[in-house]
Amino acid sequence: MSLLFACITVLFSIIGSAVGQSSYDCSEVADNFIPCVTYLVELESRPADRCCSGLQVLNQMVKINDKGPRNICQCIEDFAYTMNAPYVASRIQSLSRECHIHFSFPISIAMDCHR
Repeated sequence: MSLLFACITVLFSIIGSAVGQSSYDCSEVADNFIPCVTYLVELESRPADRCCSGLQVLNQMVKINDKGPRNICQCIEDFAYTMNAPYVASRIQSLSRECHIHFSFPISIAMDCHR
């Protein structure tokens, strides 16, 4: 499990440096979103505490500018695409309930960030 986490961390760091279209670095989004991936792809039965606290940080990042939700969504979409590990729809839906948080950015199986 720690090897998977390390690989995901390196991958997200590479993506973060390659994606320059957002107002903030995708690596910052990755640092906060990585702990959620194992839950979203059904490798863990519950989201880690670090996942839930990371989502709270992302919700705060959204408030930086009016494009915040779209930028965070785009980073998360890029992660899913690059990893070729689709998030499980039921896990995405249950994530806000499990973490007791309302998302201020879109996240779904379709990941339509340009709405």
